[in-house]
Amino acid sequence: MGQTLTALGKWWGRKPLVLVRAIILGLLLPSTDDAAKDREVFLKLMTMDDEGLWQRVKSISPAAVYAQLTPREREGRFDVVNGKPRWATGLEAKFGRGEKEHLTRRAFFRMSYDEKLKCCARPEELDGPSAQAWRSINAHVGTHASNLSELVGELGERRFGHAPKVGDVFSGGGSIPFEAARLGCQAYGCDLSRWLHCLPGHP
Repeated sequence: MGQTLTALGKWWGRKPLVLVRAIILGLLLPSTDDAAKDREVFLKLMTMDDEGLWQRVKSISPAAVYAQLTPREREGRFDVVNGKPRWATGLEAKFGRGEKEHLTRRAFFRMSYDEKLKCCARPEELDGPSAQAWRSINAHVGTHASNLSELVGELGERRFGHAPKVGDVFSGGGSIPFEAARLGCQAYGCDLSRWLHCLPGHP
């Protein structure tokens, strides 16, 4: 969903959907006496914590895993063919079921943040945190949500008595109302320039 709205038309000032998600959640989340926990919950909601990053993993090549492991960890688990590491035949039969995932996870968390991002989907490509993360989020925020739109709805009702309303009068490509609607907000958007392009004398 990287360029979700690009097919609808060019707009050079398009806002990243992840930025819109972060702003809406940041405005709605309550501030408590535990600032560290507030930040932890926000990162969970954005799937930017460790478990969220792992949830966003699309694929990690055997070579990338191999590069992060020690010689002892590599032993018997890879075949190197023409200088390219690949998983050894019969890996899980020899070392146990789940060995490949275990090694991949270990390698992933040894990568730099930039390296991790190359293996991950963007936050807006996911519907939100895992079920396990929601238990922690709800316990801290005092909600009963199982997805982002339910959370936004509960927080909106608590603060405003209705679902949050998000309006953008310079919406351009529509990133703000688009992501707001995905999060369960009442979204409104318009942009005068779209009409100006249709008038005589305007390219």
